[in-house]
Amino acid sequence: MPRAGGPGPAIVRGVKHDLVRAHGSDPIAYSTLQAGLSYFETSFGYLAYRRAFGFDLTLGPPVCAPGDRAELLRRFLRESRRPSFFYVQRDVARLAAELGGPRFRVSGMGVDKVMSLEVAEAAWDARVGGALKKAARGGFDVVEVRPSELGAGERARVDAITRAYLRRSSVPVEMRFLNRPLAFEDHGLARMFLLRQGAGAHVFGYAVLDPYFDGGRVQGYLLNLIRFEPTRLWGVYYAAVATLAARLREEGVGQLSLGFCPLHAVDTEGCSPGLARQVRWMERQLAGVEYLARLRELKDAFPGWTPQRYFVTPSPWAVSTVVALLRACGVPFTEVLRRSLTIKSSSRENPPALAARGSAPPSGCF
Repeated sequence: MPRAGGPGPAIVRGVKHDLVRAHGSDPIAYSTLQAGLSYFETSFGYLAYRRAFGFDLTLGPPVCAPGDRAELLRRFLRESRRPSFFYVQRDVARLAAELGGPRFRVSGMGVDKVMSLEVAEAAWDARVGGALKKAARGGFDVVEVRPSELGAGERARVDAITRAYLRRSSVPVEMRFLNRPLAFEDHGLARMFLLRQGAGAHVFGYAVLDPYFDGGRVQGYLLNLIRFEPTRLWGVYYAAVATLAARLREEGVGQLSLGFCPLHAVDTEGCSPGLARQVRWMERQLAGVEYLARLRELKDAFPGWTPQRYFVTPSPWAVSTVVALLRACGVPFTEVLRRSLTIKSSSRENPPALAARGSAPPSGCF
């Protein structure tokens, strides 16, 4: 039955957790609980967003029952001065554009990479097998911890890993929005793992998995963050993802999302022609950005499927959404270009070694 009325009273944080557990089937759903977001709230669900570059830029689809999405979107469109729907799947994009009217435009923006944990390890890329062999010889292992139970020394070690990662990263800041920043306060849903190596089990990295749900039960996890210090061990990303996937498979979990590959394999069929042309042009021009190329390279080593992501905007210009996204993520665009933009020929020379050994890997989800 359709809902009526305007936005409801503010939803307390614990209730948002309950809504994510009940209706958070999208891998990005848990990220909507991160600090610093704004919320459009009703009695039956909410939309998370950030005000950026004049837009109310939403993070993923509405967190509510599927039958309530249209009403929640309708209310948000009525209340927001300049709404823009970001990182949504095709059905939500079409619904938002239909409800918003002719001024709204739609385009694809890239794909997620989702591993099916039912696929045999024999289907993995040879790089993964090689990394696992080297990891075994190097005494690599992964241990789960509760962030809230880490002592002062352990937290200091994690903070040092984060600082070292940011110094080497193509994106030199702690990103937010598409990535949920690390928080030591936990609510028993997200999971943290320490990466260790050597006879002394030296902690040199960590990974954070965020859950997503189906009917109140965990159907998969999103690799929200993975960070590690420089090491002589080759293929840390591959070994860590493979080890986490094996552990989740043993628990009966069906999926592991490796996150977003922006401006890759963009679907523009049936989208707004003018906006789609701009996005395809951006996809071609930014193919040489090292950070984006390494995202694709690392995630392509694992078999899985690639669901499309879309955005819906009232602006005729795709670049306005890009600028809004960078502001929402806290990314200094000129610094990223200075560090990351390389000519395609040099990008092809040695990305496997860079991605697998000492250079900072992409942060996780994005």
